[in-house]
Amino acid sequence: MATRFNPSGSVNFDLVRGRVDCGGEHVLVPADALIDLCRAAGDEALSDFGRRLGTAVGRRVSDRLGDSATSAALEDVLDHLGGELAVLGFGSLGLERWGRALVLTIEGGPFGQQLDRLLAAVLEGALQRAFGRDGRAVKLVRDDRQVRFLITNATSASKVSEWLGSGVSYGDALTRLQNNTGMS
Repeated sequence: MATRFNPSGSVNFDLVRGRVDCGGEHVLVPADALIDLCRAAGDEALSDFGRRLGTAVGRRVSDRLGDSATSAALEDVLDHLGGELAVLGFGSLGLERWGRALVLTIEGGPFGQQLDRLLAAVLEGALQRAFGRDGRAVKLVRDDRQVRFLITNATSASKVSEWLGSGVSYGDALTRLQNNTGMS
């Protein structure tokens, strides 16, 4: 049985040496500076950066859960993932089930819609590292409070992105996806 996320010791400040340790050396940067940097970086660099952040998050989750990481209940893994994202200041992670579809929500992050691509890449990297499976995070919808991402495989991600791009609502896209065979 997995333990709940405990933030104790997640971030250590070594003020004498001027370092921040979160399972490796880190830096604290203002959200607006990160937004500006990510805007200038381009899509490929932004995705790579996000996946690298996510991989570090996934490694910490995997290290905490140990051998039980791949067999732990999804809710337990997401509790740890949400804790790690909160420690980074990326917002509060939530889970929604739409039949067999897994939808992750992020609420209260500092970026607004400006860095939804970054958040998607962070989720992809974290889940890949924690579970050892490639997946895609497809932005379904964003409102003033939160953003929703479908977590799925590349084939389903392509279908859902196409449907959303043609004006289909995210609820209808998820329903269509469930009615297609091969969803995962």
